Amino acid sequence: MIKNRKALAKLLATSAASALILTGCATASDDTASTETAGTSGGDSATAEEVTISLARFFGDCDDTTEGVTDVKLATSECEVIQILTNAFNAEDNGVTVEKLGGQAWGDYYTQLGTTFSGGTPPDVAVMHQHRLQDYVTRGLLTPVGDLLAAEGVDWADYTAPALGAATYEGDYYGVPFDIHASLWHVNADLYAEAGLTDADGMPIMPTTAGELISQCKAIQSATGKQYFAHDWFEFGVGARLFLGLVWQQGGELSDGVTASTDTPEGAEALRLLNQIADECSNPEQGYTDSQAAFLAGDVAALHNGTWVVDQYNREAPFTYFAMDVPSVYGENGAWGDSHMWVMPTQADVDPAKQAGALKFMAYLYEHVGDWAVGTGHIAPRTSIIASADYNDAPQRTNYAGTASKARMVPAATGWAGAWDALAEELNATWVAGKSQSAALKDAEARMNEALAK
Repeated sequence: MIKNRKALAKLLATSAASALILTGCATASDDTASTETAGTSGGDSATAEEVTISLARFFGDCDDTTEGVTDVKLATSECEVIQILTNAFNAEDNGVTVEKLGGQAWGDYYTQLGTTFSGGTPPDVAVMHQHRLQDYVTRGLLTPVGDLLAAEGVDWADYTAPALGAATYEGDYYGVPFDIHASLWHVNADLYAEAGLTDADGMPIMPTTAGELISQCKAIQSATGKQYFAHDWFEFGVGARLFLGLVWQQGGELSDGVTASTDTPEGAEALRLLNQIADECSNPEQGYTDSQAAFLAGDVAALHNGTWVVDQYNREAPFTYFAMDVPSVYGENGAWGDSHMWVMPTQADVDPAKQAGALKFMAYLYEHVGDWAVGTGHIAPRTSIIASADYNDAPQRTNYAGTASKARMVPAATGWAGAWDALAEELNATWVAGKSQSAALKDAEARMNEALAK
């Protein structure tokens, strides 16, 4: 395994950044905003006047490429899809204008969102991951929107069960699910073909056991001289995502939402395989950018990344590219998954016109779930969209259709963000800095439970 001062320094820097983000979220937890909300959206009378609402989101800043653009088919990234949808909504004669707050690095997003709550000026609409939802709901920071949005035409019955589960807390809906995003295997089929690992139709043959995965690694590297596997080994917790999926594939569980269990036989086997991959099939000095660059240069056979890069890779890859389900190598299905959703932060003093405007915009985003799914690569959370021709005709979608059922949501629990950071740091330390795997699992479990208990 490659272990050097540079990699260790990167690991320590990433850990420090995670600690800063966690501190910022902890500051937000002191907020005790009232949970009183208006009982109705106010209907047309509440939005008869012109109203401006604020939108907090990540996905990047792409104002220079989207100014004045309202045709979402011109979008080429997550940022462009959501900004063009916002532009199109603002162009309608509906009395509501959406102004964006932030919109850049997702790594800082929750710190900045926490600051708005602490300052008493939360946005009218905000994007949120499902694993964060419970933390905000239990602090009284989000407004239940089930009945309010049903009145705006949202058909909750059209959502898939995982999507509805992501938006639900104690029987109430607190968000508009926008997608299911999950881990995928991004494959250079030309390298697989050189090693004789494609079927009669030219499709890459995925491993079905951990042993087959290592055998494929050796076959591809021997036949091509190229690296078999890549992903971000130390920056954004991608290794922890694969670890979680491998635990699930063995029938294990990482957390019940109250306590964490990493020091288990399933955890030990998942971490053993990850370190074997790092030693024999990959380069643990590669972070997110380096791993993508190596893959798109044709130097890597399989890249572990998410749904959000499918369209980019389909456009840019100079080889035969396939987006595939994460291989099930321990008998059961399991791949890391999460959901983006749109939530309504609770306001200390509800402005009926603004609330009505926020609901109108959230209903608009519900209507355009299909545009988001087709334009980004994410899995649609609505059954009618999944069955639509536009969705199924989008590039690569049929190749990873199985991910809709294989992917599982990360646990949603108060304190989960800090617990996840602790897990990622401990796992990273094994392949970057040579920490004992058994010690890492024990330390991860202790640190995760400390975070979950706060």
